[in-house]
Amino acid sequence: MKKTNLLIGLLLLTTFGVFAQNKNLLFEGAPAFHGAKVIGNYPHTDFMFFVPATGARPITFSARNLPEGLTLDPSTGIIKGKTGNAGEYKVQLTAYNAKGRAGAEIKIVVGETLCLTPAMGWNSWNVFTKNIDEKMLIEMADAMVANGMRDEGYQYINIDDFWHSDSRDSSGKPVVDAKKFPHGMKYVSDYVHSKGLKLGIYSCAGTMTCGRRFGGYTYEEIDAKAYAEWGIDLLKYDYCYTPPSRKVAEARYTAMGTALKHSGRSIVFSICEWGFRKPWLWTQKVGGHYSRSTPDIMDAWKFPSIIVYSTMAILNREEKLWKYAGPGHWNDPDMLTVGNYGKGNATSGGGLFKGMSDTEYQSQFSLWSMFSAPLLASCDLRKMNDATSAILTNPEILAIDQDELGEQAKPIYKMGGIRVYMI
Repeated sequence: MKKTNLLIGLLLLTTFGVFAQNKNLLFEGAPAFHGAKVIGNYPHTDFMFFVPATGARPITFSARNLPEGLTLDPSTGIIKGKTGNAGEYKVQLTAYNAKGRAGAEIKIVVGETLCLTPAMGWNSWNVFTKNIDEKMLIEMADAMVANGMRDEGYQYINIDDFWHSDSRDSSGKPVVDAKKFPHGMKYVSDYVHSKGLKLGIYSCAGTMTCGRRFGGYTYEEIDAKAYAEWGIDLLKYDYCYTPPSRKVAEARYTAMGTALKHSGRSIVFSICEWGFRKPWLWTQKVGGHYSRSTPDIMDAWKFPSIIVYSTMAILNREEKLWKYAGPGHWNDPDMLTVGNYGKGNATSGGGLFKGMSDTEYQSQFSLWSMFSAPLLASCDLRKMNDATSAILTNPEILAIDQDELGEQAKPIYKMGGIRVYMI
């Protein structure tokens, strides 16, 4: 879908698209393709991509013109293998079931850039904070499959802070909390990958993470190699317990960005310094693929305080950054609060914020998609109500976010409570 001359007013966001879609429809009818149509991967590294398609099961998949080294499992729709030399490969996909057949073309770009469309997935922080463990993450992966999010293009199960043991081992390698992850992180990534999904992890450019676990400063190469060995696909890198200067921030993010690039694995790099040092100006230079442009989001539509980042406060900040977004370098307005309803451990403000209405959640989701932002749900996927599921799996809105051109909406008109954007 090409984005040209599409005008969207803020007042129309609540009705744009079919938000009343029944989640069961994702598993009915003929196949239909969704999600990213262009996928980046470094040369000579492991590759995995689940072909997102809705429709009645079973669906049988086939592909023509896959790059050498990659194969498609016709029953699962998972493409995997190891990429070869750099190049662009146009792959013709076909899916068929008892109800019909569909075709689509995706482009696999083997080169120096990842995250050619905004990342889509789930993150543990907003709803669970430190209350994470192996069992819960596996259940989230299962839920993403069962509720159809995977079939709409969601890929990542991202672990935030508090996966760590009390300290590194004697050689400096990171160690997971054995009580929370009794089988180790590789066990979790293997399970997530078996579902066609990818695993993200969290660390910090400081001596400690924001939760006062061990940070990545001076351990960048050791950590990047460990993440690669564990099968990690994305790193969110925070900026607590660090000097405030932009020069230092760029140096620390460069150190980790370089280490990830040389890890032998294609790992997406998420920069999270909250927009204080204008990371949209230097994200690409340090090896990042998307960067937080705001402080942490709260589960509120609007709040009369300059230190509380409600949806409207983030909108006011994010809409000015449209010219800095593009394939492989996105602005990140933070995780979605869709489905939190004031119950998120990190977004409720200790009970101060009671959450938003479904109409406001619809608008937040549409805005994030218009802004070509990462779409990272952070609610309990196991307990989503029908309204939350319908919002997160709306195909028309997701298609805007995943458009190959990667153009963030540009504000062109504002009067009173009306705003109009062009994408």
